[in-house]
Amino acid sequence: MRVRPAVLTLALAASLASGCSDSGSKSDGEENSSPAGAGKTGADTREAIASVRSFKDPKVKVDLVGLNRFGGQHVVVQLRYTNTGSDPYGTEYMVQDIAVPNDATEGGDQASGIGLLDTAARRVLLPYKQGDACLCSSGNSSAGRDVLEAGEHATFFAVVPAPAQGAKTATVVTPDTPPIPNVPISDEAPSAPPGQSIPTPGPGAQAVSHAMVATTEALDDTDETFDDGQNVKVNLRADVLFALNKADLSPKAHAVLKDIAQQIDASSDTTVEVDGHTDNTGNDAINQPLSQRRAETVKKALEGMVTRSGVTFQARGHGAQQPLYSNDSEEGRRRNRRVTVTFSRPQPAQQTPSSAPSSGQAGPVKLTIEGTPMAAQVTGVKQLGNGFGLLTYRLTNEGSSESPMSSLNYGSDWKNQVQFFANNVGLVDPAGKRKYWPVIYPTDYPGNNEYATLATPTAGAWDARVKPQQSRDFWAVVPLPPAASTFSVEIAKFPRIGGLSAS
Repeated sequence: MRVRPAVLTLALAASLASGCSDSGSKSDGEENSSPAGAGKTGADTREAIASVRSFKDPKVKVDLVGLNRFGGQHVVVQLRYTNTGSDPYGTEYMVQDIAVPNDATEGGDQASGIGLLDTAARRVLLPYKQGDACLCSSGNSSAGRDVLEAGEHATFFAVVPAPAQGAKTATVVTPDTPPIPNVPISDEAPSAPPGQSIPTPGPGAQAVSHAMVATTEALDDTDETFDDGQNVKVNLRADVLFALNKADLSPKAHAVLKDIAQQIDASSDTTVEVDGHTDNTGNDAINQPLSQRRAETVKKALEGMVTRSGVTFQARGHGAQQPLYSNDSEEGRRRNRRVTVTFSRPQPAQQTPSSAPSSGQAGPVKLTIEGTPMAAQVTGVKQLGNGFGLLTYRLTNEGSSESPMSSLNYGSDWKNQVQFFANNVGLVDPAGKRKYWPVIYPTDYPGNNEYATLATPTAGAWDARVKPQQSRDFWAVVPLPPAASTFSVEIAKFPRIGGLSAS
């Protein structure tokens, strides 16, 4: 995306002066202690606002015990983890930002993965950074135990930027649980967890904010789009536009480009970028000029199709220098052979939802995976606002042996991911001829240009194995089809589940 700020330095000195009195702090950067947090061994007996279960171990109950605005610009999120089982529960990394390597925060920013979804601004809001530390529960706090014994609990907090436009509700996200949707934000001053204190962001604090990127794909595999709320990036398959090693448009290419031209007409952008790319087969002497010729061909075609005046097109060829996916597999190479058209996001048009029936059968649906009979059932599609939804679904092992769910990791051999996620799911709108994938966001960690997914993590401690005769619940934040009242859901290789709608 051409505009993708991720870490924003805040000039907070003046505004925080008034904010400190609201939160009970003495001055900028000082801590806000609460009578509720008396002593490291004190119990957190606050009533839960909402409760979910850990994906790593469903015996662990996770209570949201605080979502409070303070200082006008900040929100404190507090989650209480309680081990209701009989075995110890390892909390290490379970609330840590999954997009950051463990060695970068080991023993430090334990709760750096607790945050909010600001769907109006299309941002993932994570804890502030003050110097090298996040404003969150750390490994040195009373919550920073690596293990919860049976019956024990620990409360973690994170101080995050407030959602834009004075939003009254927000969706709480953690690395270890499904999102908690549409929770009211209290204007009461926050109370700190026992044995901890809530810091106020001081001057120079950094707000960690990532763009929520909506990803969709044409059902006929002609293109995929990335929409970060500011720009739309359309990756047109070179295999659809051109013959092998050629730069002349195929007959099908004209229909594909006509649709892109209509989107550009609906945009206000005066500059449209057209970038040609190849995979890494061949050499630069072949790839670079081929990518340039293909970009020029698409540019010329769009110039003749766009009806809005004042639009300038820029064509560039990059050869194999900017792969979007891994070139180590045929699927990755195929997707890297592309022409990308980038322009400002058009304002969403008012659309009448289609009443066309969605394809697919009613759930649960069945599939045998590696010799084990499995069942899949959609448990809900909850509207989060501004065109986003929370898809939840359940997988049940109906066999006698444990089943790994590697098929949920879509394209794990080619798709650039920080860790594996259950991202081989999505909503399907047959009338609109598109599939809506889970939302991704750029990590922007130094030296790391990969994406994380707002979906169930399925690697390491979160391994998505389903035991015999048991079920596991999964989730994904997805864009909702704008013109469909009903839609279908695809879960890995299971048969499509139809007749669904968002509530």
